Amino acid sequence: MKAKQLIKKLKQHGIEIIKGRGKAGHQLAKFNGRQTTILVHGDADIGNDFIKLICKQLGINPKDIF
Repeated sequence: MKAKQLIKKLKQHGIEIIKGRGKAGHQLAKFNGRQTTILVHGDADIGNDFIKLICKQLGINPKDIF
């Protein structure tokens, strides 16, 4: 999955994405008092394990994203 697709799906679940908060190709995601960093590197794919880690850090079910 591409980073832009992931961010779009996270936004659909009510997760706040903050651009410009991280360095260069990073964006901050916040949800229910939790936060994590999402890497946005052009057209590169994000691995499933990394997506599961992001979901765990935000406290959401990975099945909602896939």
